[in-house]
Amino acid sequence: MRAFTLIEMLVALVVVAMAGIVVSSTVGSLSSQTFSLERRQLAHWVGENHLVRMKLEMRAADSTPPVGRSTERVQMAARDWEVRTSIEQTTYPTLRRVEVEVYELEEGRPIGPLDQSTAFVGR
Repeated sequence: MRAFTLIEMLVALVVVAMAGIVVSSTVGSLSSQTFSLERRQLAHWVGENHLVRMKLEMRAADSTPPVGRSTERVQMAARDWEVRTSIEQTTYPTLRRVEVEVYELEEGRPIGPLDQSTAFVGR
């Protein structure tokens, strides 16, 4: 009966270690991608919620939003977000162009923009 030599065992150990390194780096990369996708998806939801709330407020008040810029801080999914809104006039007097940018706040500093949306809001 023949056993493995020390060299054969070392080669097998190196192969297993290299496979472990490849798997470890792949899992780390997937984890980073998953966090990035989650962050962007949440930012998109924050922006969409902001636009829908604005449309509902304008419908209830039966008015168009005022032209200008504003910044609002909101919390969603246990995270703080900053929503920057820019409202511009269009050629139609009762219709406004609304641009929304969403930033995540980490330690009070905005990261992003993670999402940008454009919509038209009117009466």
